[in-house]
Amino acid sequence: MSKTQAIRGRPRLACRVRIFRVQFSLREGEEDDLIRFFEAIPARRLSSALKTALRAGGMRAAQTADEDDEDELLDSVDSFFA
Repeated sequence: MSKTQAIRGRPRLACRVRIFRVQFSLREGEEDDLIRFFEAIPARRLSSALKTALRAGGMRAAQTADEDDEDELLDSVDSFFA
């Protein structure tokens, strides 16, 4: 390719890209809100929509659940040795 030719596509990123593949099931009648959310996402926008939803509060709930589990484990260990 000559120096005067335009480079096609996106420029290379200066950072390392990590890929996460996730698959899960949703139950009709129980998780209809999530089903509607995913069905409303335009093609090729799933990744962006998920990142936005997680940043809007989904990660905080998961972190709290992990902290609660750790607290329960520590309490159990303390009571075992008491």
